[in-house]
Amino acid sequence: MKYDFTTVVDRSGCGSAKWDDAWEASTEYVPLSVADMEFVTAPPIKEALKKVAEEHVLGYTRPTDAYYDAVCSWMRRRHDFEVKKEWIVNTPGVVNALALLIDANTKPGESVLILSPVYYPFDITVVAKSRRIVYSYLRNNAGHYEIDFTDLERKAKRKDVTAILFCNPHNPVGRVWTREELRRVADICCDNGVFIIDDEIHNDLIMPGYEHTVMANVSDRARDNIAVCTAPSKTFNLAGLQCSNIIIPNSAARARTSLCMMLDMNTSLNIFAYAACTAAYNECEDWLEELIGVVHENEELVKSFMAEHFPRVQVIPLEGTYLLWLDMRRLGLTHVEMRKMLEKQKIFLDNGEVFGIAGRGFQRINLACPKSTLLKALERFKKGMEEVYADWKENGRPYHKTLKKGMKLEGFVYDSCHGTGMELAANANGKSTLIVFSRYYGCDIAVLMLKLMKVAAPILEKAGCQVKFVLQTDAEILKEVQKDYSFELIGDPKAKLYDRYNVFEAKDTLGMVTGDKLFDKLVGKNIKKILHLNGFEKFAGALMDVGAKDIPQSGARQMQLPAYIIVNDKMEVTYAHYSKTIADLPDMKSLIRGIRG
Repeated sequence: MKYDFTTVVDRSGCGSAKWDDAWEASTEYVPLSVADMEFVTAPPIKEALKKVAEEHVLGYTRPTDAYYDAVCSWMRRRHDFEVKKEWIVNTPGVVNALALLIDANTKPGESVLILSPVYYPFDITVVAKSRRIVYSYLRNNAGHYEIDFTDLERKAKRKDVTAILFCNPHNPVGRVWTREELRRVADICCDNGVFIIDDEIHNDLIMPGYEHTVMANVSDRARDNIAVCTAPSKTFNLAGLQCSNIIIPNSAARARTSLCMMLDMNTSLNIFAYAACTAAYNECEDWLEELIGVVHENEELVKSFMAEHFPRVQVIPLEGTYLLWLDMRRLGLTHVEMRKMLEKQKIFLDNGEVFGIAGRGFQRINLACPKSTLLKALERFKKGMEEVYADWKENGRPYHKTLKKGMKLEGFVYDSCHGTGMELAANANGKSTLIVFSRYYGCDIAVLMLKLMKVAAPILEKAGCQVKFVLQTDAEILKEVQKDYSFELIGDPKAKLYDRYNVFEAKDTLGMVTGDKLFDKLVGKNIKKILHLNGFEKFAGALMDVGAKDIPQSGARQMQLPAYIIVNDKMEVTYAHYSKTIADLPDMKSLIRGIRG
């Protein structure tokens, strides 16, 4: 090869977001998570940056004709997309552009369509701009992801839906959408007044045998109803220079976007961004071709490795991006167990659940790394799984079951002020049992749930149902407060019961509230102001600490969601409610119906 794709670069101590977020990251344990590359920068880009530093005055800088020519020429050569320079709006990044475009083309309180699972900042940009999220879920057809056009059209017809965040190629599932698929999406959006915010940041990273289509090229009306978000950042690993080229053919949409930029005091890029982008597009096309070959070889390596050692792992075909999507569900581990195993082996990937609930049990692995780095990670994965299976063979496979109506509740062994190692068994007096999984004592959410249950418990008791309330707090501590409640408080500080019955955590702070009826009342208003006035910043601050090294993943889980399970006197589940948000709690009528079966 002409270029260096084999050197393992030591990025420790230089502020790398990916490396700093991975404990004990080193050249031996290279993180393969965040979507930036582990390769030496292309030489022409480095030379261009040196020239700027040595010859230019580093003052306020605007794009030059040479810069515009480079962008337009690249889009013409690589994507057959004729771009006029006046269509280009510069932003520091595509995520920044997504928020900007939502601001410019929708109103507070309106809704934005998202195809899930998808790149997680999509959710954040929508909520941050006081808009609601409407999900349309991709269909996983034996490893080939497809758009549910019927569902998409039904939701696009809603009056409140005024924009779509579309990922093309799609991150994390790796699809390069066909021209026909894109045309159908564009037609649905244009027919229903839905503005298309088209994230094409991975559009240059197309694997052999596939062809990328710019969505704006599928029809004239699509071109008039779209913002195409592009950047050299993924293609040439320039995210740190913060340069994105947002192409908006429609003059009115472009004017609205430019106005919003001014209001955000966002006026230009840094001087190095322009120079790097120009050099990349004019001088680094052959570097990109070699890169694509390296990524494709790495995909083949993962496929062959999994086929030999873990044939139950489904490697989703990589059509575009350098991010491979792996379906790990058939290995037998929950996504929580998988995360713990990977951390133990110092394998740093992106856990699938961060891309939405449909990503649970998947992992996203970054293939933009030297082959030696990838091989080391794969060997550690093999070692970790062998240790898991050896432990299962010796000690038995852990019981994990998401409870559903008609199932048997098995092995509910617990501690409370009444004793340790007690087991919930068939009830001779014919009573049902409601088991409430909350958070930990002292948490405002758990306190509220306890107050609600204090009111509800006597009513449930009259209906023939006793209550047991599970908290991630030591039973000894709960002895002091048990006297305040008529129902039994169960202590589960290591969250063993939560894990046994798959009472999972939310993916992040936003995941705890998005879709919540109470939180949705804030949408359409100034969310940041409301959260500040209500003291929510303290709660959010506590949640944001979940990634800190001093907070254990078990015990008082900061992202824990509630659950309500009712079993009859024969230990048969008659009602199961796993909350999707912190305030997704069942009403009394639902619980009474659950008692009756």
